[in-house]
Amino acid sequence: MKSRESNPAQAARPDEVSSSPVVHYPELPETLTGRLNFRMLRYFGAGAILASVTIGSGETLMASRGGSIFGYSVLWAVLVACAAKAVQVYTAARHITLTGRHPLEDWARISRWIPWLLIVLCLWCFPFLLSFLALVLGEIINEMFHIATPDDPQFRFWTRVWATGAALLAITLTLIQGYGMMEKIQTTVIGLLLLSIGIATVVAKPDWLAALEGTLVPTTPTYTPWLLEKYGDTFAERTPWVEITAIIGFIGGGTYDYLGYVGCLREKAWGAVGCEVGSAARVSIAEDEDNLFRGRRWLRPPCIDVNVSFLCVFVFSVCFVVLGAAILHPQQIVPAKNGELLTHQAQFLTQLHPALLHVYQIGVFMAFWGTIYGAYEIYGRTMYECLRPISKRVRGLPQSQVRRYVLAYCGLAGITLTWLTDNPIKLITFPALLGGVLTCGLWCFGMVWLDRKLLPNALKMRLPLLLATLASGALLTGLGGKAFWDYVRSLLF
Repeated sequence: MKSRESNPAQAARPDEVSSSPVVHYPELPETLTGRLNFRMLRYFGAGAILASVTIGSGETLMASRGGSIFGYSVLWAVLVACAAKAVQVYTAARHITLTGRHPLEDWARISRWIPWLLIVLCLWCFPFLLSFLALVLGEIINEMFHIATPDDPQFRFWTRVWATGAALLAITLTLIQGYGMMEKIQTTVIGLLLLSIGIATVVAKPDWLAALEGTLVPTTPTYTPWLLEKYGDTFAERTPWVEITAIIGFIGGGTYDYLGYVGCLREKAWGAVGCEVGSAARVSIAEDEDNLFRGRRWLRPPCIDVNVSFLCVFVFSVCFVVLGAAILHPQQIVPAKNGELLTHQAQFLTQLHPALLHVYQIGVFMAFWGTIYGAYEIYGRTMYECLRPISKRVRGLPQSQVRRYVLAYCGLAGITLTWLTDNPIKLITFPALLGGVLTCGLWCFGMVWLDRKLLPNALKMRLPLLLATLASGALLTGLGGKAFWDYVRSLLF
């Protein structure tokens, strides 16, 4: 579904001398001709899918878990995750808007191993992530309808049954629905979740000064003595850096999500996205002042979409960390055991009134269902974008045809893992460290290379964005590398 505001026919035409396509950006819609205004929020859409894909696991579970473990001192990690990943994703959205090509298509020119490595990463991570989400959703259904308690021998069986049903339903809906309907549903879910959890945070009366300090003053993560005494089996093999980096990895999503998000922008046709620029030739951009002006203005929609998305993620994450720090941390309660990963967080709303338990359960159900529902759409696009640079056949196919095979693989492998695993938290540690942090940092460095190599000077990143991208790359690569080494070492020695 192409945007009605795009005009691909005017966006690109062959140069008279060179066979390489020359990008001429389409005329600007009225909303982009003037100053920034609230009407531009209409461009928030694909970012809602991206936010919803992460809110279930990253914010609802991992953020509140982080607050219960570290208190308010973990909030700096939330700020780092959201700021660094917003920069990372925007640079990629910026690239496809200016050139009409997914960054992977140009990274493949450096080495065809890059898409292949990402394909391996995605094929490895997808089933672990989806089985984890489905298992937690199964636990929520068990609790909502009092089907089985965690102490019941049948608890894990019924959890797996509901997890399998949720996965099959999500796959079916993804196959039959349109992209536009997905955007509308996920935008509504995000709005309702932010409203409810925001009210709960205010009512909890947290220590806002401590929260501000924890956000602005980074501290070295440490475990308190009571944590190791009560939950030694869970945290003995997980250093504080592994735990806090896993939180950073899941908040806001990871490389496997962002590859698909940038692919979603093909539906929007912003800037050069609607151009038929091909994949073999290097794209040139007409450098007359009028075209460059239109190019810079076309960057506003992806900037708004990405920043509103990560603002939602940041607010939601802060709320859950604050609630975990204010309510669970003083009681020395950590969501760590199977069957109780989301049980303790019910206090976030039941502190207002016991009857709100059902509101909490419905809200958490919607958060995880929204994540599973959006993940299948995003992951289908992720694999499509990974395959395009290395397969002429895939480039000639619509995304929907490739998606069917990806959904079949994700469904089969994810459901299989669902019936084999007994510890959902262990499922997500490896994907969080590798796909959610380490490769995110490398992505930032890759975007700087593309920017310096392919764009005309007038459209290159300005100094603040360039420095932010380099800083994000260094931070995410450093944190991810250290935590990944700690995690692997704990498994081997």
